[in-house]
Amino acid sequence: IRCFPTTTSPLAQKSEHTMSSIAAKNHRIPSIRARLAWLVAACLLPGIVIAALLLSYNYEQGRANVLRDSMATSRALLSAVDGEFVAAEISLRTLATSPLLSDNDIAGFHAQALEVLKRHSISNIVLIDASAQQVMNTRVPYGQPLPKATNTRQLERILATGQSDVSNLFIGPVLKKPLVNVAVPVYKGTTVTHSLVGVLLPDRFQKILDDQRFPKDRIAAIFDGASVIVGRTIDVDKFRGQSASKGLTDALAKNDEGWLETVTLEKIAVLTTYTRSAASHWGVAIGVPREALTADLRKSLWWFGGASTLLFGGSFLLAWFMGGRIARAVQQLIEPARDLAHGKTVRIPELGLREADEVGRALMQTSVVLEAANNELQVTNYARQSSEARMRGIVDSAMDAIITADGAQNIQLFNAAASAMFDCPVERAIGQPLYSFIPDGLIAQLANDVAERAENENTSGHPSLSTGLRTDGSRFPIEVSHSEVVESSTTIHTLIIRDVTRIQAYDALMRSNHDLQQFAFVASHDLKTPLRAISGFVQLLERNYAPKLDETALMLIRRTAGAAKRLEQLIDDLLSFAQLTSDAKPFELVSCRVVVDDAILLLDTAIADAGAMIEVDVLPAIMGDRAQLVQLFLNLIGNGIKYCSADKPVVRLAATKQQHDWLVTVSDNGIGIDEKHFESIFELFKRLHTQQEYAGTGIGLALCRRIVERHGGKLWINSILGKGSTFSITFPELASESAKS
Repeated sequence: IRCFPTTTSPLAQKSEHTMSSIAAKNHRIPSIRARLAWLVAACLLPGIVIAALLLSYNYEQGRANVLRDSMATSRALLSAVDGEFVAAEISLRTLATSPLLSDNDIAGFHAQALEVLKRHSISNIVLIDASAQQVMNTRVPYGQPLPKATNTRQLERILATGQSDVSNLFIGPVLKKPLVNVAVPVYKGTTVTHSLVGVLLPDRFQKILDDQRFPKDRIAAIFDGASVIVGRTIDVDKFRGQSASKGLTDALAKNDEGWLETVTLEKIAVLTTYTRSAASHWGVAIGVPREALTADLRKSLWWFGGASTLLFGGSFLLAWFMGGRIARAVQQLIEPARDLAHGKTVRIPELGLREADEVGRALMQTSVVLEAANNELQVTNYARQSSEARMRGIVDSAMDAIITADGAQNIQLFNAAASAMFDCPVERAIGQPLYSFIPDGLIAQLANDVAERAENENTSGHPSLSTGLRTDGSRFPIEVSHSEVVESSTTIHTLIIRDVTRIQAYDALMRSNHDLQQFAFVASHDLKTPLRAISGFVQLLERNYAPKLDETALMLIRRTAGAAKRLEQLIDDLLSFAQLTSDAKPFELVSCRVVVDDAILLLDTAIADAGAMIEVDVLPAIMGDRAQLVQLFLNLIGNGIKYCSADKPVVRLAATKQQHDWLVTVSDNGIGIDEKHFESIFELFKRLHTQQEYAGTGIGLALCRRIVERHGGKLWINSILGKGSTFSITFPELASESAKS
């Protein structure tokens, strides 16, 4: 095989170089149209800059107005929150002076407190003594036992200072839900003996926010003294009791009032104003999404951009038209001149300029002269290049090593398979003598064989055995087919070489696989017969002699029966694993949704028993073995149901189209798998749990990976321990039956 490089004549090379130099020089000279365009830009640019500055100023003014309005609203909201605390404190201080307390008439005081609740926003009143014991609680009928108070820090502050106090959000010991305490001291003489606590529910503060009727995109919140969310305009049930975002928490810790750009708990970028009460230390924050702030700016930018585009476009079109009237005739000669340089036929219409028309006629005359000469040259070059390209592709993609050598036995061609076989880069092998790789003088012997075949008029020959030599000095047996041709008085040898050891190893591997499959079939059949007999005898023993046996004997019988059942399941799984290839069917177009529906139908009992939910998105159709695909999804969905500690297992199947394949995912909310086991779970008999925890044989996932690999895809897992797992499967977009059989 010989490869002939394409050549370019010196005249063509010089012409191309000259044209490139001229083009580079002309590229640096502005055209008429370019000069007119720059003039238009110079006139319009100052106006555009001024308009942009005005837009920026308007945006800053709007932003300042939003900050001012938000701060005013924040102060009003905080005033309303403090008003709730003040109203509750006044009611409690009045109640704390009740003579019933001095007379220790707790029952009467309980009734009096209930009357107070009817007239105020307080939801509950609690009387707590100095030992933190609740003495009276309006939520509990008088006389019933009461728990100790949990907010002991507030009690300690009341007893120590004799001042009223507002608590942070906490879980009440009686109501068992979030609440806020407003506490006042109860004096006996000059000594604080009790704390009278009024309970405010977070819903009271939520109503303050709801009454403001904020726009849907505003995110307003009320925080306690520890920056914990008490009320919120959006998702209050989700975020109540959580701390504010870190940026807002840090700002509240530094200043009682201000604004900042931060990110909410939903990861929304907002401009936030905040204020904190000096009395209660509670705070209010209002966040305006940056998207809302920039909405008007974007609208203005669209209008500005559209107007600028129209203005620029109209001006440039006018300049372009004016310059085109001058330059069009000359520009229309550029492409014909380039076509002429590449040997194409030139046809030039009348251009409207006398000089341009004369140049056009000269180009067409030159085109006619060159066309005849170029046609023959192009045909010859095309045929040669096509032949070389096809031959080069065949040689480079061949599985066998292909080597060509000249009459002096120096290597001229060394394909990729030869490079891999002799462990030598192609660049290094070219030019080396052939005996560097086949040291036993094979060429002379093969040349004699060629001569003998020529004398006998027989062009076919048998491959010859010889020895190959790798660059590391190791030898290996090879099978060589040889041919030679004489071209321009030069003999060219072509050798096609195969590694005999690989052929023998492949044949031995195929025989071994066949023997192992036969052994698996026979062993499974021979093992299941006595195993069924053992199971039957154990059942008879339990049925007929159970009344005569003690509990230990019965336990041993049941364990024997369970072991026999597990062994039978293990044999069935092993047989399925062994038959995966031997019983494989030709691939056909299969809908993954139909396959998943079949698997769900087979798992109907398990799904019903576990109360599981199976969610299936749109799935693709692929080329595959339907029975094996059902087995694949049966195992993956079944694992999602079995390995789940949640009350309601949820398994979700989804598919995503990638560049060359489909990605199908099977996700669950199960117990999850530690990252260190991500690969080992696909090994045969690898189990992470005992039979008492989860039943199984440890073959299912290994079988799944074998099925996916047979379909030309990959199977892997991503999981978080305790939070569930996701099995990912890739399937080729257009799987070929021949490639998978």
